[in-house]
Amino acid sequence: MKKIFTAALFLLSASSLFAQNKITYKVNGLNAGDVRAMKQIEYQPQGNGGANQYWNFSGAKEVKAMSIAQAENVATQIGNIDLSSRNTLLAVDEGGEKTTYFEITNTEKRYWGLSHGAVKIEFEQPIVDMKFPMAYQDVISGSMNGSYNTGATVEPITGSYTSEADAWGTLELPDGNIYNNVLRVKLTKNYQQQSGSLTYTIQTVRYQYYAEGVRYPVLIVLENHVASDCNCTCGNYTTEQAYYLPGAQAESKQVLSGKSVADNSVRINVYPNPFRETLNASVKINNATEANVDIVDAAGRKIKDFGSYNLVEGENAVTLETADIVPGNYFIRVSVDGVNYAKGVFKK
Repeated sequence: MKKIFTAALFLLSASSLFAQNKITYKVNGLNAGDVRAMKQIEYQPQGNGGANQYWNFSGAKEVKAMSIAQAENVATQIGNIDLSSRNTLLAVDEGGEKTTYFEITNTEKRYWGLSHGAVKIEFEQPIVDMKFPMAYQDVISGSMNGSYNTGATVEPITGSYTSEADAWGTLELPDGNIYNNVLRVKLTKNYQQQSGSLTYTIQTVRYQYYAEGVRYPVLIVLENHVASDCNCTCGNYTTEQAYYLPGAQAESKQVLSGKSVADNSVRINVYPNPFRETLNASVKINNATEANVDIVDAAGRKIKDFGSYNLVEGENAVTLETADIVPGNYFIRVSVDGVNYAKGVFKK
C-alpha cells in the first residue's frame, strides 16, 4: 500500500474544509548548512493552475542524483548584495552545475543572481521569488534588470518576473508517496539578453511544490525557452527538467501540529480514483473507535452522509455508493473523536 503522509490527512476547521497550506519563514526559510539529496526524474507537462489539482509523477523514471548544498555566503559579491547584512545570505551549490545566491529575511526570499564557472548573472535589485507567508493566489511581480558577465564582456539583461502561488492539490511521486494539500509556486521570468550582435529572448519557468510541514519543495520542475535572431539550433531551444525529494528525507523533517508522521492516528486510501458509481476506501486506525464518513465539496459543503462505522484497529474496508453524486472534485471525510481527516477524490 502506498504511504500517505500527514499532509494528506489534514485537520478541518469549522469554517472551511481544511487549513490551506501556507509557506512561512519559520517552516520554509532556507537554512545554512542544509544538504538536500534530490533525484532527477523524467519531465512531464505541468498543466494549468487552480484548486484541487492532481499531479501524478508516480511513473516517472529516475535519471540521476543531484545534491543541493546551502552554505553561508561570506565572500562572493554579486549584484548589490550586502555581504555585511544581518540577513541570512546563502550561496547554494546546485549539483556543481551552478551556484545561486539568496538573501533570506523573515518576510522574503530574494534571488540576487548566479555564477557558473567564469560567468555571472547579476541583478541590480533582487528578484523577490517568495514572500513569507505565501498562500494560494498570492502574486509577486517586478523588473529584473542586470548583467550577463562572461569575464571578458558584460552585456545587459532587461525583463520582468512574476511569482505566484498558482495551484494546490495532490502530488504523487515516484517513490510511491502521496502528498495532499500541496501548494505550487510558479516563478516566470521573461527577459532579453544581449550577446555580441545577437539578442536572446528567454523565458524560464520554475515550479516548486511545497508539502505541508516540509521545509523544502518535494518537487521542482524547470522549463527554459530560448529564442534568438540567430538561425541556428544553439540560439533556439527548450530544456525541461524535474527533480524530487525522496520521502525519507521529507518525512524526517515533517511535523504537523506538534506530531510526527508516525503519530498520526488515521490513514485513508481510496480506489479507484477517479471513480464512477462505487468508491472503495481503506481507513487505517491505531485504535478501535466509531467514525462518521461523508463526502464534501471543495467549499466544505456536505454532499452525502454515509453514517457511522465501527472501525477496528488496523485496516477497515468501506464501500461507498455514489451513483447519485454528480461528476466533479470532492473529498471523502472521516470524523474521529471530533477530528476530521480528508482525502481528495474525483468522480468521472
